[in-house]
Amino acid sequence: MLGIHQKVPRLLLQLPGHIHLSRIAINVCSLFTKTGKWEEKFTKDVRIELESFWKDKVFARCRQDTVHGVKPKFYVLSMFPYPSGKLHMGHVRVYAISDAMARYHRLTGKDVVHPMGWDAFGLPAENAAFERGEDPDEWTHSNIRNMKQQMKDLCCDFDWERELATCDPEYYKWTQFIFLKMYEAGLVYQKEAPVNWDPVDLTVLADEQIDDNGRSWRSGAVVEKRFLKQWYIRTTAYSKSLLDGLNSVNLELWRDIISLQQNWIGSCDGVRFEFKLQSELGSHDIPESVSLFTKRPEAIFGISHILLSKDHSLNKDQYYKNASTESSEDIRLNIVAVHPFSHKKIPLFVDTNREFEESLDAHIGIPSCNESDLKFVQQHKLDFVDVLDAEQGVIINSDKFSGLSFQDAYEKVVNAAKEIKCGGHITSGKTRDWLISRQRYWGTPIPMIHCKKYGAVPVAYEDLPVVLPKVKNFRNHGKSPLTTAEDWLKVKCPKCDCDGFGERETDTMDTFVDSSWYFLRYLDPKNSHEPFSREIASKFMPVDLYIGGKEHAILHLYYARFFSHFLHDLGLIPTPEPFVNLLTQGMVMGQSFRFKSTGKYIRPREVELKGNIAIHRDSGEPVEIQWEKMSKSKFSIQEYWQVHSST
Repeated sequence: MLGIHQKVPRLLLQLPGHIHLSRIAINVCSLFTKTGKWEEKFTKDVRIELESFWKDKVFARCRQDTVHGVKPKFYVLSMFPYPSGKLHMGHVRVYAISDAMARYHRLTGKDVVHPMGWDAFGLPAENAAFERGEDPDEWTHSNIRNMKQQMKDLCCDFDWERELATCDPEYYKWTQFIFLKMYEAGLVYQKEAPVNWDPVDLTVLADEQIDDNGRSWRSGAVVEKRFLKQWYIRTTAYSKSLLDGLNSVNLELWRDIISLQQNWIGSCDGVRFEFKLQSELGSHDIPESVSLFTKRPEAIFGISHILLSKDHSLNKDQYYKNASTESSEDIRLNIVAVHPFSHKKIPLFVDTNREFEESLDAHIGIPSCNESDLKFVQQHKLDFVDVLDAEQGVIINSDKFSGLSFQDAYEKVVNAAKEIKCGGHITSGKTRDWLISRQRYWGTPIPMIHCKKYGAVPVAYEDLPVVLPKVKNFRNHGKSPLTTAEDWLKVKCPKCDCDGFGERETDTMDTFVDSSWYFLRYLDPKNSHEPFSREIASKFMPVDLYIGGKEHAILHLYYARFFSHFLHDLGLIPTPEPFVNLLTQGMVMGQSFRFKSTGKYIRPREVELKGNIAIHRDSGEPVEIQWEKMSKSKFSIQEYWQVHSST
C-alpha cells in the first residue's frame, strides 16, 4: 500500500462521469491532514485529528450542495430508533447504509432528503420511571442527546434540521389530528374485546408479544385473557386496497416482502358487516355492534341466526336467555342482532364446540348457502327464507336486490352497506382490525372525551394537542396511570355541558400509530398549521429508499401503508404506496438470558456460567441462553460483553 497517496488523484479521475468531480476537486493530499502533509503512520490520534478537522467542513459542503429547486429528488429513509440510550450494531448497520446512499446521490446531483428522528414513546421509559423513579420525558430526552451525539461521532450525514421525536406535543398533535380524521371517516370505534393481559407489566400485549408457551416476551408472566373496552382502527376497510397496492410495487425492489404482506392480509374473498344489537328484555339498543364476515354478501337477506365463539365478548351469564344452559353446546342469548336492511331481529347463539374460521369469532348462518346452517335452523326450529334461485342464477326474496344475478347482487349489497355505514368492505377472514389501546402512560393520548349524555365525543381540532400530564404513579393496579391525573381527567365536553364535566380517555395509542406517518412529517417538521404541506409531499413522496430490519417488514410496513392509503384518499399525498424501494437487511443478534421456569429476561450480570450451563447467581435457578434480536428490554445490548469480556 506504499505510495497510495500518489495513486489517489488518478483514481479520482477515473470515477464515473456522472459524478460531479467539482464537488471533490480539492488537492487530495490536503484531505489527509490540515497541514497537507502525509504522516508517517496512520495512528488513532492522526485519525481523530483528521476527522475533527474535516467533519464540519464536509457536512457544510453537503448542505450547500442541497439546494431545493429543479434537481431530481431522492428521499433516503432509515427506520428511526427507539431512544434506549445507546446505539448498538443493528443501528450502525442501518445508518451506515443510508449514509452511504445519501452521500452517493448527493454526488450525482440530486436533491437528497436524509432525515433522522426518534420513535420516542414506549414502555421502557415508563418502566424506568417505575423502577428508578426517573421522569419518562427526562429519561427519553437524555437518551436522545446521547444517541444523537453517537450518530454525530459516526459522522452520519443526517438532515438534523428535520429532526423530530414522537413524544413531542408538536408531533403527536398531528398524530391525534389524523386519528380524528379517521374517526370522521368511520374508521375508529370502541368495543369490548378479549385482550392479552400481562399481569406483571399490567398492560395489553399484541399476539406477537407472546411466546410459544403463552408467556409475555418481556416479563415472562403467563398471559391472561381479559375483557376490556378498547379503541380500534378499522384497517380491514382497506384490506382490498392494501392487497391490490402490492401489484403496483416493483417486484425486483420489494422481493419477498410482497409475499409477506400478502400472507398477512390474506385473500380478500369476503365482506364485513356491522350489525347493531338490541336487548329482547326491554328492546333497548346495546352500545356495541357485532362484526360479521361472509363470503356470500349477496345472500344477506337469508340470514337466520348468528353463532358466536365461546371467547366472544357477548358470552356472558347476563346475556343467557335460560339460566339452565351452562352445559349446553348452543346457548341462546337474550340479545338479538338487527338486520341493517330488513331490520329483522336475528337470534344470537354461543356455540361452544364449533371451530371458527381463522381469526373469526362469529358466524353468519345462511341456510341457503350452508348445509350445517340448514341443520341448525331445523334443530332449533328457527325461521328462514331461501334467497338463492340456483336454476336462474338470481337472488330472490331480497327486497330491491331480488332478480339480480349473484355477481350484480354482490356489488349492489356491498355498495348499499357502505352507504348506510354498516360495513361492506371487501376483506379477508384472516385480517383483524388494529387494536390501538394501551393502558400505559408514555404514549400519545387518545383525543376522545367520555360524555354522560353522548358517550365518546372527539376532542375539537382547535383543542389539540391533548398533552400528557405529569403523574407520579406509574403502576395503577391494571388501570392507566392517567386515571390518577384528576385535574387533567375532568374536562368539559365539546358537544354539551354534560350536567357537569366529561372525562378524558385514559388509554394511550399503540406506538405503531406514531411510527406510521413520521416519514411525512420529516418533510415539513416545523409546520404548525397542518401535519405537512401537500405541495412539499407532492415533491418528495414517495420515499425512494427505505432501509431497516426485516423484522419490521410485516406489521410496521402494513400500518405505514394503511396510513398512506388513507391519506392518499384524503388527497394529501400523491401516491397510495409510500415506498419505492425497500432494503431490509438481516438482524444483528445479541445473547439473552431467561429463567427456564418463567421465561422472564434477566441481566447478564445476574448469570453465572459453569461451562455450558447457565444459572442465576442468587437463586441457582437454571437459565436459558438464546441468540435474539438485540434489545435493551432483553438486556442483550453491550451489557453481556461488559460483564463477560474476560471469559
